[in-house]
Amino acid sequence: MGKLAGSEWLAKTLVLQANLSEGREALHAAGFEPAFFDCVTCMTYPSRHADGSPATGHVLDGLPEELVVVRSDCGRVLAARASLTPGYERHGYFYTPAAARRAVAEWGCAA
Repeated sequence: MGKLAGSEWLAKTLVLQANLSEGREALHAAGFEPAFFDCVTCMTYPSRHADGSPATGHVLDGLPEELVVVRSDCGRVLAARASLTPGYERHGYFYTPAAARRAVAEWGCAA
């Protein structure tokens, strides 16, 4: 891919952001919520902000302390346990991003 500059770069960036947002909205509409799966403990952790409120994307700041490897002085998570996998939770089941997108495509948007 060639180097993009100026308005061409901005236009392609906006299209990419719109596609990501649309995909996230479809997942949310189908009942999928961002989450992390720890393959060591087989536990699923919902994505949360530092204040505990649900996050619309994958946010590390709300992870339990036992999953945090490095935290900055201001409280932001800089590194988390390597065994975490980002994905989505729906009705108690964890889905990888690819599996969640495939489920939405096959099931439609019925939650």
